[in-house]
Amino acid sequence: MQAGGLPPLTPPEGLRPAQLGIVMLGRVILGHVSATLVDLAQREFVRIDEVRSSAGPDWLLTDLRGQAAAGGPLLGFEVALLAGLFGHQPVVRLSEIGEALIPSLNRFRARLRRDAVRRGRLRRWHPGRRTPRGEQLLKQIHGFRRELRTLAAAGDCGALEALAPYAMIFGLAPAPASLNDAHDGGKARAREAGAQWSQSDRFAQSWLAACGRLSAVPDHEHRPGPARPGDFVHEWSVPPDHGHDSHGHDSGHGGHSSGYGHHGGGHHAGFDGSGHSGY
Repeated sequence: MQAGGLPPLTPPEGLRPAQLGIVMLGRVILGHVSATLVDLAQREFVRIDEVRSSAGPDWLLTDLRGQAAAGGPLLGFEVALLAGLFGHQPVVRLSEIGEALIPSLNRFRARLRRDAVRRGRLRRWHPGRRTPRGEQLLKQIHGFRRELRTLAAAGDCGALEALAPYAMIFGLAPAPASLNDAHDGGKARAREAGAQWSQSDRFAQSWLAACGRLSAVPDHEHRPGPARPGDFVHEWSVPPDHGHDSHGHDSGHGGHSSGYGHHGGGHHAGFDGSGHSGY
């Protein structure tokens, strides 16, 4: 229960972060992929470890699908992402992802679109346009965002941890100043929750930086023409059948920072969904 005896805040219709994001924007952006990975880490399908060394920051992603997971069945777009990310290797270093991942990202996008159409949220023949049901769902999403923003501003520990992937979609961040108002017994927990949310944000920025190093390789869903290194984040997130007149606007992590180079091992601060230093 939340403070005051209120029930826990949950997304409308049990939407996964990327399902919520596509209803908001009418399209899929790369920030939806990083939010999905954090969500999968919370559901114990993936482990995400932050690596620190003299060469700079990096992230290790470990496939946990072969273990008993408490996160329920995987959806089609989640299956496509994990299959492409890991292939036949159990651990992937974020700094080493390359063009071989692009077809899997395209499958993630296509399956997420089909999921939204099949569930009656987006129109089949007008990509990016919501159905009447989708418009009603959008109102619920806006209400969910307002409530989450309020909890974030108040430094609510449970929301900071459990709803971090949704905060990533909305572009929300915890308010460190609010921790000063916590009782002594709750300060450490609030700091830990805020640190995990901050770590989610760092991972998302590192993910976009890694994708920014890819080339915008043309395929059947992209504009024809030569590859343009450094423009992949934009090109992938705004496919040619969308233009710039779709509903909504880019929320969350719409840009990308500079990339990080390859480095060896180092200190790991892991995310395992247990409340101990991460997902």
